[in-house]
Amino acid sequence: MTGRGLGQLALILALLLVVLYALKPLWGALILASLFYLLLHPLVLRLRTRGWTRNGAILLALGAPLLALGWLFHYLTLEAANYLPRLPDDLRQLQSGLGQMFSELDRRLQLLLGMQTRLAEQFDQLRPETWLNTEQLVSSSGWIAAIAINGVLAPVLAFFLLRDYRRFRDRALALLPNPRIELGWLLYRRIAGRLQSYLRGLLMQASILATVTATGFALAAFPSALLLGLLTGVAGLVPYLGPFLALVPPALVLLASPAMGLESLIEAVLVILVGFGFDNLVVIPFLLAGTVNVHPALALMAVLAAGHLAGIPGMVISIPLLGMVGIVIKTLLEAPGRAGQPLAHPAGL
Repeated sequence: MTGRGLGQLALILALLLVVLYALKPLWGALILASLFYLLLHPLVLRLRTRGWTRNGAILLALGAPLLALGWLFHYLTLEAANYLPRLPDDLRQLQSGLGQMFSELDRRLQLLLGMQTRLAEQFDQLRPETWLNTEQLVSSSGWIAAIAINGVLAPVLAFFLLRDYRRFRDRALALLPNPRIELGWLLYRRIAGRLQSYLRGLLMQASILATVTATGFALAAFPSALLLGLLTGVAGLVPYLGPFLALVPPALVLLASPAMGLESLIEAVLVILVGFGFDNLVVIPFLLAGTVNVHPALALMAVLAAGHLAGIPGMVISIPLLGMVGIVIKTLLEAPGRAGQPLAHPAGL
């Protein structure tokens, strides 16, 4: 590849990163809309072959996912309505539980190592009552509005993707100079195929993990077992750090529930271990193996950097983005040797 080609590639990647960062508040909607497109596009094509209009086929295909989202929203609303009256008491219990935990840790460190860390005193000096209260949580809950906005935008974006995506794709690739059109289609075919396989596998992975852990939490008699399972499935989307994030919701439930003790903590850890063990030993090898060819060390660094810059959504998309960059570089390096080879359009995207 010439120096000019490398410069153009660097400029394109830089612009792509800038656009992605500017769209950070909408990443949730974009990811969900993309998943809708990947899952529903084959169904829309099948309905079109049976005589449905384009808009009618799209609306029919979107019906079931929208009903599922509506049910999930209704379930979460009922859970929140039932829980809000208990929130102040649970927050006080959570604060007391954290204080006791730090006191016990102080005592054990003193006995084992002779250290006086005074963690409990430092925790009290943070004045947790100023941030562990209902008013503060409600006033700082802009993330609730962000989730609602992304949830409303996702089906709208999915509709336009299903209706217009291929037309926009063809027009964009047609803008390339004639000598570059074949290379453009080659890049698109490789990236689209790999991304399609990865995102579909990721959705199946999250669904299976949520089902397994929700069943485990229900058997362990945890409150809101379904919600805990859903949160675990979402945490499983975060590479490497998913198991640690998944432990946070059940740990908070335990701290806020005086009736749940050490046995419940062990049960929660076992549920997480079984869920992620099944995920790593069975689900990932069959669903995600080989979809993104990225070295683990490079992937871990990308996940940590993306988490620092863009939080959990950035961690979720960091590995597929890294895989896309690798495909672009590899394809451009191989391009001079591919002249005259036939090229097929991607079947799925």
